[in-house]
Amino acid sequence: MDRTRFPGRGFGAFWHGATLSAMEQACLASFSSRGYDITLFSFEKISKVPNGVRVDDAHAIVSRDLESRFLYNGKPDLGRFSDLFRYRMVAMRDLVWIDLDVLLLSDSTPLRKHEIFPLDESGVNGAVFYTDDAALLKCLTDEAVRRIGKNLKWGETGPLLLTRLLGDGKNRSRLSPRGMFCPISHGDIHKLLLPEFRDECAETCTNAITLHLINNILVRMGYWKNVAPPKGSFLHERIAACDALGYFAATYPDDVMRRLIENFNFRRNGKALGIGSIVKEAIPSIGRTYRNYYPKPI
Repeated sequence: MDRTRFPGRGFGAFWHGATLSAMEQACLASFSSRGYDITLFSFEKISKVPNGVRVDDAHAIVSRDLESRFLYNGKPDLGRFSDLFRYRMVAMRDLVWIDLDVLLLSDSTPLRKHEIFPLDESGVNGAVFYTDDAALLKCLTDEAVRRIGKNLKWGETGPLLLTRLLGDGKNRSRLSPRGMFCPISHGDIHKLLLPEFRDECAETCTNAITLHLINNILVRMGYWKNVAPPKGSFLHERIAACDALGYFAATYPDDVMRRLIENFNFRRNGKALGIGSIVKEAIPSIGRTYRNYYPKPI
């Protein structure tokens, strides 16, 4: 295995808190078990760190007081803080950034570019990120710093910013092909968890280097990340391939996972409908009912 096939001097990630779930451990182990150097930055001592993962002090990259100064919906948001952290980490340590919901699938897929700017269905995704362009890193860092203390939109310091700076025709050739780092779309993440979609996921990930599990969808789904996905599912197989099933306390039965996904889709579709749509549908319906029972006199 060629440790130099990726740009940078290794991989880096950030974790807030003292304990990793089994899913985060599995994602880290997918890199370390293949012999890649990976550093986990944290402000606290972390338990349950997989073998081969180096832990380093996050204070060396960003001051901890900034954790509470990136706001989303008026509240401190670690996702926006991590955007600043990744830009500074790449600039200072020359490491490839990975989110802790990124699983390494393959170290044999050709990577012909010296930068990593993954594309997904919505634009440039920073779940895996690397560049040695000092001017770009400074611009990204400055843009993030300027937003400290402001109430931010989703992705304003991350995907939206990356897409704005890199999504034009001039930079298009720098972007990583869609499917190389984020092969499964947001709406299909549930397919990773069900055996009946195993072959479809395998085909979709044929040329993928990593798999972005999109943690916020798993959280909203109610997925307990200390329990492995069902046997026969694509994600179960890929976790087993990096010998990481031992981090999990149990394995989800197929039927329990299906009910979890069905309930999530029901809630998501209902929420997507929205009160405005409900009112638009309800008022004409009430009108039709009224006219049926109380017709205008002829």
